[in-house]
Amino acid sequence: MPTATVISEKGSFRLVTLDGRYAVVEARDGMVYRLEAGDGERACVPDGPEAAAAVLGPEDWTDEAAARGLFEEISARGERLAQRIW
Repeated sequence: MPTATVISEKGSFRLVTLDGRYAVVEARDGMVYRLEAGDGERACVPDGPEAAAAVLGPEDWTDEAAARGLFEEISARGERLAQRIW
């Protein structure tokens, strides 16, 4: 299984790249999660070097600008939520 490179990490979110493609995953509690799922269940795998590549499907990968935009948006939402909770 290929290994994606983590470019940036904010809170529980990671911006990753593999073979010129980019994606965002969530990592928490020792698991790496795919962000969206149509059926309400998010795919997840144990955290490790191959986790992002294992949990993401071809439709989850995009260009760098789109992935960075998503990463900034959801990490900012997560930070605001954490501030309200605490």
